[in-house]
Amino acid sequence: MALSIHFATNTKKIQKKFNRFLKRFPHITKKGLDQAGEQLRRIIEENTTKGKNFKGGKFVAYSPEYSALKGKTTVDLQDSNRMLQSMKSRTVNNYKAQVYFNDMGMGKRAYWHQTGSGKLPERPFFGFNKKVENVIKQSFEKLVSQEIRKLKLWVLEKTSQVILQQQLQT
Repeated sequence: MALSIHFATNTKKIQKKFNRFLKRFPHITKKGLDQAGEQLRRIIEENTTKGKNFKGGKFVAYSPEYSALKGKTTVDLQDSNRMLQSMKSRTVNNYKAQVYFNDMGMGKRAYWHQTGSGKLPERPFFGFNKKVENVIKQSFEKLVSQEIRKLKLWVLEKTSQVILQQQLQT
């Protein structure tokens, strides 16, 4: 009786996929950060439109005179809507996305609302809480996972096959 062992490997194929992953990974994280920044911008805008601050509570109400003048009771920080329209997002580096105001005047106006100045009460809208952080984090992880699956890297493959053949000698 003889025993024959034959090794067949697909290391070249795995090496090629691994190299492709390393080359594509910075693009995947950039895409995830772009999405995270845009998602945070949309959440801030939606909450502000609903009259909620970033902590989940309602904004300080308008004064009765201002409310009667404008004809609205919900505080949504939208007189002309230019402030929220100037809010943008971008990827700063491989680790950080940023939400900012691209118009200096609107940025100052947002700062006044955020911190309160003069007669203007503090209405913190520009920020996020732990709940929003977790939503964005899950979304980022889902996107990265989908992109990695598209590369077909984590599909179970046999890295090497060992074929044992048993031959009978007569």
